[in-house]
Amino acid sequence: MGKSDKNKPKLHFDQRKAHKTVGEHMAAPPPTAADTTQEEEPELKQIQAAMQQSLAQIDSKIDSLSFRMDRMTERLNKHAERLDESDRRISDIEDSHTTLTSNHESTSTTLAALQRKVNNLKARSRRNNLHVVGIAKSTDIDNMEGYIECLLTQLLGGNTFSNITCSRESTPLPGSPLHCGEQENSNTPT
Repeated sequence: MGKSDKNKPKLHFDQRKAHKTVGEHMAAPPPTAADTTQEEEPELKQIQAAMQQSLAQIDSKIDSLSFRMDRMTERLNKHAERLDESDRRISDIEDSHTTLTSNHESTSTTLAALQRKVNNLKARSRRNNLHVVGIAKSTDIDNMEGYIECLLTQLLGGNTFSNITCSRESTPLPGSPLHCGEQENSNTPT
């Protein structure tokens, strides 16, 4: 023993007191590692099984969500395709509408010009025509043109016009000015 041992306080151990103290104050000795694993192993297995079950549930939910997302993506893609097709069709219809409007305006202009030309041609063709109003159409007369030629020769005199020919006879259509004039003349008392 050296100098340093002298300066250290001496511990006195009384076996009787120690025995009593261990029994009264101290709990059972701490379990060893082997004891701990044997006692906690069923609990750990339960926890591990619960975690695996939870992970399986989470995986199934993720798979379900993934499937739903895929379906939604497909639907959105189909809607996008439909919208693109609708946009294309609307654009085509707008182009057709523009073309048809232009064609309609040009056709209307052409029709108005042709109507003016027809009216002018009608007016020119009537310059040499004679309109007789008031002759009733009769079923007894087989040759109306010959009847009109004979009537005009008698009324105007055979010497006035050397050659009176009737190229055609026609009755005005209902609603035309000549037809209305005939009705007015036939309704007025003489």
